[in-house]
Amino acid sequence: MTAFDDISETSDPKLNEYFAQFEKAEKARVESALATLKTHTFPRLRKWGVAKVHAEYSGYGDSGCINHIAYLDAQGQPMNMDLVRAASDPEIERVLYELLPSGFEINDGSQGTLTIDTQTAKVTLNHQENVTETRDSTREFTL
Repeated sequence: MTAFDDISETSDPKLNEYFAQFEKAEKARVESALATLKTHTFPRLRKWGVAKVHAEYSGYGDSGCINHIAYLDAQGQPMNMDLVRAASDPEIERVLYELLPSGFEINDGSQGTLTIDTQTAKVTLNHQENVTETRDSTREFTL
């Protein structure tokens, strides 16, 4: 899912090409992050007993970040952060950012969670996008 999923073909071939290239780059970015997780990060996390990595993120007004990363054991209990940092890929936060929806911090922003389950080798992104709604109305008064 990207910020441009709901954009259909336009009458401008250059704009269509731009969106096609953007989608291609987004797909490559996510695939690269998933490959890093699979080959480097998952084995380290499993070795140290990390069952899940749970990251919360949010952003708006052109600024956003990962607010919190929790490393959980098989019982869902938080793990010793010093041990986990030593065991996990030092680039895990960078990889997590690569999995976030592009533009999550733009305008009204968005927020969500990213959960990596090392036992099932699944990554789940729960994303909520904020939208300002405008409702127009007209009233006419006779004097």
